[in-house]
Amino acid sequence: MVTTRLQHHQLFAQEVQRLSLIDMEPSDTSPSSHSTVYRPLFTSNMEAQFMSTLAKEQVKTLTKFSGSESEDITHWLKHIEEVFDRALIQSSNKYLAIQSYLTDAALKWFRFNKQNMPDWSSFKIAIVQAYQPSIHQALLKMEQRTQLPGESVMEYYYDKLNLCVQADANMSSSMIIHYLTKGLHASLVDHVIRRHPATPNEFLNIAQDEENFLLTWKGLSSPSTNEPDRYPSEDIYMDHTINVVKRPLNIRNQASNWQHNQSPPQPLMQVPINSFPPSYRRSSFQHRPSSISSQQCYEYQRFGHIARYCPNRKNL
Repeated sequence: MVTTRLQHHQLFAQEVQRLSLIDMEPSDTSPSSHSTVYRPLFTSNMEAQFMSTLAKEQVKTLTKFSGSESEDITHWLKHIEEVFDRALIQSSNKYLAIQSYLTDAALKWFRFNKQNMPDWSSFKIAIVQAYQPSIHQALLKMEQRTQLPGESVMEYYYDKLNLCVQADANMSSSMIIHYLTKGLHASLVDHVIRRHPATPNEFLNIAQDEENFLLTWKGLSSPSTNEPDRYPSEDIYMDHTINVVKRPLNIRNQASNWQHNQSPPQPLMQVPINSFPPSYRRSSFQHRPSSISSQQCYEYQRFGHIARYCPNRKNL
């Protein structure tokens, strides 16, 4: 049967009319509870058990959000979602689980606004809008962030970089480098500026190089407590059989102190002079010192004078 051109146009018009009467509903792209979710394949039951245990431990270590000014909602929410993704938790279950990690003012806020955020995606948008700090607060926090004592350059860099992005998502590289350098430790600032970093990543590499150099230099310059003494004391090799004689600082004072501490002389023994021979007595008298108290009369055997001046002799 041959179809004429007129019949062909009539059939086309009828088909268009039929299709126009069909109601086409838009497809739901959101994941449902019956949708297929990709699950990784494990080579063994032990590997699957290990990953399951690891995911449970990560979920247990999550911190709760209270809504205080010291907390960072962007950082907390990003960390929460990363842990949920590693645990292979679906979006619908994320929304149910997140209620357990809200406390204090944040939990009250969630209960009051629960009807306006029925799923995970709407919850993320709403909580960021509610607790995201203002531009003034973000800039102030970024300005006050400095490298802490004992903090590594890498830890400081990523924390300060995150604050820069929160304050201004379109911040230029030169401004980021300016704020990074401003909060850097004073011992590294001059060395980093001298090398003129052009990008934040280059700033990190230069700052780490200078940090490693300073740590190495301090390790070499500081004396080791376990290193043996290269110059031991001379007392180790001293011959203890030799007595060391120390010279007194003031001999005159030492002599006077010695005389002061000495006890008075004991009286001489009264020995009869006749017991000694005459020759011995004459020689001993000749060698006596010429003091008056030591002079002795050889006639009367008395001390204090000689025979020439003996008073008893005049009486004779």
